[in-house]
Amino acid sequence: MSTGTTTITWLGHATFLFETADGKRLLLDPWLTDNPAFPPEWRERLTSGIDGILVSHGHFDHTRDVVELAQANRCSVATQMELGQWLVGKGLAEDTVIGFNRGGCIELAGVRVTLTDARHSSSADDNGRSIYLGESCGFILQFSEGFTVYHTGDTCIFSGMQLMGQLYQPDLVILPIGDFFTMGPFQAAHSLRLIGAPKAIPEHYGTFPILHGTPEQLRTELTKLSQPTEVIDLKPGESWTAAQ
Repeated sequence: MSTGTTTITWLGHATFLFETADGKRLLLDPWLTDNPAFPPEWRERLTSGIDGILVSHGHFDHTRDVVELAQANRCSVATQMELGQWLVGKGLAEDTVIGFNRGGCIELAGVRVTLTDARHSSSADDNGRSIYLGESCGFILQFSEGFTVYHTGDTCIFSGMQLMGQLYQPDLVILPIGDFFTMGPFQAAHSLRLIGAPKAIPEHYGTFPILHGTPEQLRTELTKLSQPTEVIDLKPGESWTAAQ
């Protein structure tokens, strides 16, 4: 059902559901199975009515349920080229996988999607072997009503974030704050200063004790920088609407 604007639901760790003003549903980095942060009541809601899936890189906590959900929903999966080819080998129909690369732009479920740089690794355990799956990426998501999201993907801070802010002027940034495998609150705050977006949703934290960064720590670091970005602190299963 159309809400007239974009609604974003955090489903724990790095999994997000975007519901567009046109009534489309776009799922990003679905990790449902064995994810301690995933709200279990949402599993059935994702087995139908999904119009497209985005995958930022190959690690299990971003790909675990991609094949099952894409097949159940009969929807397209858009991701970096090498990862897309691997997903075809895992059972996805070749004509349902959009394998593109950084700088490329496609349309998926009515959303204009640009693949961006990220600084991270991308691999999978495939029958006991570590398989290289291209490079980790982020996304610029431009919705039909003019709302723009920069999803950085798993990453550390890097200077190219400033260019993404200048080119796309995102209304909202989704970025990791957990530390250890990605940047923590300190680098995330400096990233938001580079990008200059007015709002941010933190992700990739709290799933395990090792991912110890918190939204409150991010706010503290932003205050030190006099950076006025509003931190939208969602709990798994909670939603935020662009009109808020």
